[in-house]
Amino acid sequence: MTTDWPAGQAAFVTGAASGIGLGIARALIAAGAKVAIADIDGERVDSVAKELTSAGGTVVGIQLDVSDADHWEDAADQAEKALGPISILVNNAGVTGSTLLEQTSLDIWRWIFSINTDAQFIGVSTFLPRFKKHGGRAHIMNTASMAGLIPMVGAGAYSASKAASVAYSRVLKDELALGGEDIGVSVLCPGSVATRIALTAAEGEAKVLGTEVNTAAAEANTAMAAKGADPDKVGEQVLEAIRQRQFLILTHRDWQPLTDGWQDEIKQAYEQLDDRYGPDVAAQFLVSGQVAVSTENSNSRA
Repeated sequence: MTTDWPAGQAAFVTGAASGIGLGIARALIAAGAKVAIADIDGERVDSVAKELTSAGGTVVGIQLDVSDADHWEDAADQAEKALGPISILVNNAGVTGSTLLEQTSLDIWRWIFSINTDAQFIGVSTFLPRFKKHGGRAHIMNTASMAGLIPMVGAGAYSASKAASVAYSRVLKDELALGGEDIGVSVLCPGSVATRIALTAAEGEAKVLGTEVNTAAAEANTAMAAKGADPDKVGEQVLEAIRQRQFLILTHRDWQPLTDGWQDEIKQAYEQLDDRYGPDVAAQFLVSGQVAVSTENSNSRA
């Protein structure tokens, strides 16, 4: 393990004007990295970039709606023009949703996925070719949630989008390992963290629906989040995990009984099987470490 990495590297962090994203940006700067902070809130980006620069960091602020695929290449070009080749991508931007599935509109479902899931795919699609072109060590860190591991009543769209983020990150990690490049992947599944996400998500949801902000719900959810972890400390933990090439990053052991319960339910379902269908060849391929799905670029399937 190289303990001074990522000193001298350049990072691109989304959702970096506050919360976990800002905490990660601060940790990277403290470790000697240059950072492009990207966020949809342009005024806040400018303010935070000035603050971090005044504190001695090498920082560029970029206004970016991560759900808009047309603007990612320009944002990447802007970051690399200011900082040099980017070798760390932190897909952190996200929104919550606190609505029962029956009451969730298709517009809100798509909005949540566009930011929590689609934007991570777009970000990787933008920077991965650059990582391979530049060569050397690189890292991708996607922010998911414990809701991606433990489905949460009242946040169905959010849970589904974060579960997709976890699965996407794991497949990305395994596919990159097949290629042999020195590109690591991590996924952060935080529990409660003291951020503004409940408020900003409520404002965004109201904008999508053309309604007033549900202030009562936003304030209640923000008050609960305020009791959570310090986002700067989470940023430091993420930095440690990236350095150690750790894939799954968790923040609170309190969730373990819930994950254990979910795993127990899966085990019980297996125990009740009568194997009426016989062997599953796809599963056997995966267990043996082979690729079970053929692609035009894959020759590892026997």
